[in-house]
Amino acid sequence: MTVPDQDPEEVFGRDYLDFYAAELHDGLNDEEAELIALLTNLAPGHRVLDLPCGHGRIAERLAARGAEVVGVDRSATFLEHARASAARRGVRVDYRRGDWHTLCMEGEFDVVVSWFTSFGYGDGDDVSDAALRTQLERHYAALRPGGALLLETLNILEPGLTDHESSTTKELEDERGRHLLVDRSRFDPNRGVLHVRRHVARSGQPTRSCRYALRLFSATELRRWLRDAGFVDTQAYGAEGEVFRVDSGRMVTVARRP
Repeated sequence: MTVPDQDPEEVFGRDYLDFYAAELHDGLNDEEAELIALLTNLAPGHRVLDLPCGHGRIAERLAARGAEVVGVDRSATFLEHARASAARRGVRVDYRRGDWHTLCMEGEFDVVVSWFTSFGYGDGDDVSDAALRTQLERHYAALRPGGALLLETLNILEPGLTDHESSTTKELEDERGRHLLVDRSRFDPNRGVLHVRRHVARSGQPTRSCRYALRLFSATELRRWLRDAGFVDTQAYGAEGEVFRVDSGRMVTVARRP
């Protein structure tokens, strides 16, 4: 039995935490926070906006480095998890519920972070380029002069992207049984949009699903968009901070507000 399409926020909430737990382990989280600090020249006392902050795995580590961190996400589930985790870690993060649509911050931050392919999502199964450009403009407005924006995205040159439907599966088991998260994806090369239908099948429960779309960029196109938004000194790196290459697993882009 399959229930009607769910709100993507729900499918990216509890399910995300469970199915990605093994992948997003402490060692990886520590390494990624260290890379972010290095690429943005983060120093104690800097104000950081983590948008969206998800369940706080990056925000709390930047706070542990002495940064003043504001984490914003639209998922109540993620924020509840993030607040509990920060309390256990003994760090202070100002978590707020919202998203870039409601972002209204002017010159408050030294660093804005959008990590783990958080930039590029649309509403449902479509993406508006105009809306994404507005998002970059709001990131720019939130930064102080000289501040840095860091965007981490999928590499559009990834050979796994195809205009034919492909499938990836995550699996976990617990005392309740075997659970599956299945993504069926199709890439539209003309628009640069990855269309995904996500199915979550938990043991003993109806299968739930949602659709989402993700805009992907070449380094050249994203650099042009950032320049149009006012940014300068744009640099692209690979997943470990190396020079960006065709075979880089991810694309990490850093740009500055003059």
